[in-house]
Amino acid sequence: MSLELITALYFIVLFAILFMGLPVSFGLGGTAVLFALIIEPRALLSVPSAFYSTPWSSILVTVPLFLFMGSLIRFSGIAEAAYDAVYKLIGHIPGGLAMGTVQVCTVFAAITGITPPATTTMGQIAYPSMMRYNYDRRIAIGCIAAGGALGALIPPSVPFIFYGLLAKVSIGDLFMAGLMPGLMLALFYTIYIGVRCQFQPELGPALPSDEKFTAGEKLSAVLSIWPFALLIVIVLGVIWGGIATPAEAAAFGAAGAFVINFIYGKLTKAVLVESLVSTVKLSGMGLWILIGATVYLNVFNTLGSQDLLTNLVLSMPGGSTGILLMMMLIILILGMVMDDWAIILLCTPLFIPIIDELGIDKLWFGALFIVNIQIAYLTPPFGFVLFWIKGVLPKDVSMGDVYNSVGPFVVLQFVGLTLIFIFPEIATWLPNALK
Repeated sequence: MSLELITALYFIVLFAILFMGLPVSFGLGGTAVLFALIIEPRALLSVPSAFYSTPWSSILVTVPLFLFMGSLIRFSGIAEAAYDAVYKLIGHIPGGLAMGTVQVCTVFAAITGITPPATTTMGQIAYPSMMRYNYDRRIAIGCIAAGGALGALIPPSVPFIFYGLLAKVSIGDLFMAGLMPGLMLALFYTIYIGVRCQFQPELGPALPSDEKFTAGEKLSAVLSIWPFALLIVIVLGVIWGGIATPAEAAAFGAAGAFVINFIYGKLTKAVLVESLVSTVKLSGMGLWILIGATVYLNVFNTLGSQDLLTNLVLSMPGGSTGILLMMMLIILILGMVMDDWAIILLCTPLFIPIIDELGIDKLWFGALFIVNIQIAYLTPPFGFVLFWIKGVLPKDVSMGDVYNSVGPFVVLQFVGLTLIFIFPEIATWLPNALK
């Protein structure tokens, strides 16, 4: 067989296995071993190295630490406290609860580093509250889904950690590169909700006029979340200021979350066990995907397919812009059937040699990559956020209701992606300014 046919079959077999429902790590590793056995048995020599070298990168220490921090904070009551604050501050504005939900999700993203916690937590807290005040389902579900997806972009983003490890880009710089795009998208969602509910107040009615709160009550609600805000500022500040490495900052964040839970009386045995189990499960999943992707790519390189792919892509018409658009389309399509970690661990090693050949800023490309994954998260039929949120909503909410809610927010995500594509400074200005 020609190298071109082998390379095509290599991808086809992988996606066939994934569509069958097998775990991503086994799909990646199994495909690689199968092709190595049939075509190039010497490539099997690269399999042991994936197990013995891949897991020992110091950058990977940050993953379980940030996950543990986020898991502990999830049980601390911050979501309830933050939602109570926005309820009292802007609930009297049409669409105020939905706008506040986006803001709470933004804060939650800055604590957890992943998407599911904000999506599932706010689905259980914010949705019933908005329904109680007769909010339209489309606004209520859409704001939770879009806000929850920010967890992949706003630091400390675990997807950025995996991308930085494989692309050999500073994790601290990537965190800074994700902040402005993340806040920009959160602002877009908030403005959209506010403007639409001004013209169509029945979509997000203001709170009843008899529900008024004093200035003291509002101030008390805001101050109730100050320990969490301080923890976020310190963790990200020491990274951006060059005071500590991401691993050291993650260790401080995990310890800080532990202390906050203890002070607030939330650190029960059940909470600690649940947080540890969740951290181990997610870290183990990420590690197995990373090992499987390493095996897959090692065999891919041994077969000579990486050089073939790079030369093929570089010869495409449209120059660097056309190539970048093609990559974004691939990420979007993969995002409908794979989770973000798997996409990053599979695509980054394939794309980075091409990005290097084109002389494209890997920091900027990383921001485009993760924003694109957010779009894939909300894109039917297989957007992962859509299924997470469906799992925590009442049974009378259909999957069709969820699909119908995200359309405007997906459009806003595309607007954000386009702006970052046209104006790279949105992602690169902050890390460059802080250096």
